[in-house]
Amino acid sequence: MPTAALTEEDFQDGRIDILGVLAKSGLTASRSEARRAVEQGGVTVDGEKVTDIKTAYAPEQFEGDGIVVKRGKKNFKRVVIKF
Repeated sequence: MPTAALTEEDFQDGRIDILGVLAKSGLTASRSEARRAVEQGGVTVDGEKVTDIKTAYAPEQFEGDGIVVKRGKKNFKRVVIKF
């Protein structure tokens, strides 16, 4: 599975929002494109649909195997954290 890594600098106040995850992983070209994808219901994280653009994640959630972020039917990546 394709993998994207987040660094400590990607987190603000110890959290990263779903728009940041999509943009940093390369699933969207920009945060505005990520916002449209979430608002249209085309984003899932670990099998659960994300509908709120303010959804945020802590670094602990990316430890181990990371999380699987899916945009649309065929675009997906495992997002892990690297310190």
